[in-house]
Amino acid sequence: MVFEELQKIVYEAGIVGAGGAGFPTHRKFSDKVKQIVVNAAECEPLMMVDHHILEHHLQSLVDTLNILIDTMGADEAIIGIKGKNMHLLDSKIVASLEGTKVKIKEIPDIYPAGDEVVLTYETTGKIIPEGSIPVMVGVMVINVETIYNIHQALTKSAPVTEKYITIGGDVPEDITVKAPIGMKISELLAASGYKNLEDKEIINGGPMMGKLVDIENDVVTKTTKGLLVFPKTHSIIQRKKMPISMTLKRASAACCNCTMCSDMCPRNLLGYDLHVHKTVRAASHSEVNDSESFLQSALCCGCGICTVIACQQMLDPQKISMEIKGSLAKHGLRRQNNKAPEKVREERASRLVSSSVLIDRLGIRKYVKPSVERRYIEFNPDKVYIELKQHVGKPAAATVKPGDKVTVGQVVAQTAYEDLGTTMHSSINGKVSAVTDRFVIIEK
Repeated sequence: MVFEELQKIVYEAGIVGAGGAGFPTHRKFSDKVKQIVVNAAECEPLMMVDHHILEHHLQSLVDTLNILIDTMGADEAIIGIKGKNMHLLDSKIVASLEGTKVKIKEIPDIYPAGDEVVLTYETTGKIIPEGSIPVMVGVMVINVETIYNIHQALTKSAPVTEKYITIGGDVPEDITVKAPIGMKISELLAASGYKNLEDKEIINGGPMMGKLVDIENDVVTKTTKGLLVFPKTHSIIQRKKMPISMTLKRASAACCNCTMCSDMCPRNLLGYDLHVHKTVRAASHSEVNDSESFLQSALCCGCGICTVIACQQMLDPQKISMEIKGSLAKHGLRRQNNKAPEKVREERASRLVSSSVLIDRLGIRKYVKPSVERRYIEFNPDKVYIELKQHVGKPAAATVKPGDKVTVGQVVAQTAYEDLGTTMHSSINGKVSAVTDRFVIIEK
C-alpha cells in the first residue's frame, strides 16, 4: 500500500484519535515516523475499553501495525501496556512477535501513563521538545481503538459509525458496550439498564480529565470513551462544577506558594519549564505583566496531578491552567521560548504517582470492580445527532440536506481534505430531519 492511499482510506473512514483527543489520524502519518507507539496504558481509573480490544483483537492490531510500519517506512511499533495488564494479551501472539518489528513494552502502573509525552519517554526513552508533537522525535502515538478502527477500514471498508464505551462508577456493575455515534447519552444509559440516575452526575471520560455530561443534550461522539456515574455530592463532581471565578478566588486566598503543584507535575519532572505555582499566582492575583507564567500553560496536559495529589490546600491548579490554555489557543497566542529537555529531573523516580494512590486520593476505591463485562447490546435509536465537530481542527460541513434518505455508513458531513478535519457518517438508516450549526439529525 502506498502512503497516499493509506491516508485517503483513513480520512474517508472518519478515523480520529479514539482515546479522547480526536486528532484526525490521517494527518499523523508521516515518512518521518520511525517508531509507532501504541497507547495501551488505559490511563485513567475505571476506563476499560482498551482492555476488551487488547484481549479479543490483538492479532488485528498487530496486522495493522505491520501495514503502518511498511507504508511509513518505520523501524518498529511498540505497544505500551502496563505490566499488570499483560495477562490480557494472548501468549501465543506475544511469542510470535519475537524478532519482528512489533514489540510489547511493559510500562509502570503510574498516572498519567497515557499522556503522549510520558508514554513516549516510558516506551522509547525520548523526550518530546516543549510545545512540539511526537513526530519531532520520530514518533507517532496512536490509541488502541484507533488502530482497531484502521483495521476495520482496511479489511472491511468500514467507516467509524460506532464507539466502544465503558459505563462505570457508582453503578451495580461496570460494562463495556459498542454504541452508535450520535445516540443521546441519556438513551444509551437507559438502554444499558442504568435508568435510576436521580442525585447522580455523569462524566464523559475519566475522573481526572473527563467533562460533565449535559444529560439532556450530549450525544455519543468518536471521542466518547467512558461514561462514569458519581453521586452529585462526590468531590470529583463538586470540583468539576465549581465556577472558574470561585476557583481563582480560593487560590488567591489560600495558595501559600509552596510549589508542590510544580514539583509533582509529570511534565515538569520530564524536564519541562512548567511551573504551575507561578501560573496559579499570576492568574489568581491578576499579575498580567507576568506573561511567561500564563504562556507556559500551553505545556500543560491537564492531567490533574497538581490538583488531586499535590495541592495540600485543596485548590485546583488544573482548572486554572486549562482555562488559561484554552484562552491562549482561542486568541492564537503561543509560547516562543520552548526548549528540548536533555534529561528528566533526578527526583522523578521518587515522585511518580501510582494508579492505586490516585484511586484512593480520588475516593473511588469502592467503585473499582474486579471485572468489566463486555455487554453485547443491540442499540436501536430512533434518532441520532451526528456532531459536525468531533475532532481537532475545522468542523465538517454537511453534505446532505433535510429530506435526504441515508444508510448506515453513508457520508453526511466532511471537512475538506486539505484542511485539518475528517469525515462523518450516518450511524442508522433513515432520513435527514434537520441540519444545524452543530448536528446532522437523522431519524429512522
